[in-house]
Amino acid sequence: MVRVKFMLFATLREKYGHKEVTVECDGTLRDAVLRAAELLGPEFVSEVYENGEVRRDRIILVNGRHVQFLSSDRLEDGAVVSVFPPIAGG
Repeated sequence: MVRVKFMLFATLREKYGHKEVTVECDGTLRDAVLRAAELLGPEFVSEVYENGEVRRDRIILVNGRHVQFLSSDRLEDGAVVSVFPPIAGG
């Protein structure tokens, strides 16, 4: 099993009542998100995925790198996944 820490920012901290959660998963981003949803609630999955794909309207970083620039969804033990809500303003 791989340990992964999720860091939640801005309104997501308020929505889920946590700054961070740590989960054990099979080493994929998808399983890590599903495990985090067991702690945060099933709606957490939709913060990261939409129609089975990683959302493009969120900033999701794995160890400081945006997920769209990663070649794989594999996570190493101790990985940190940072999830930012959509940016709004004007």
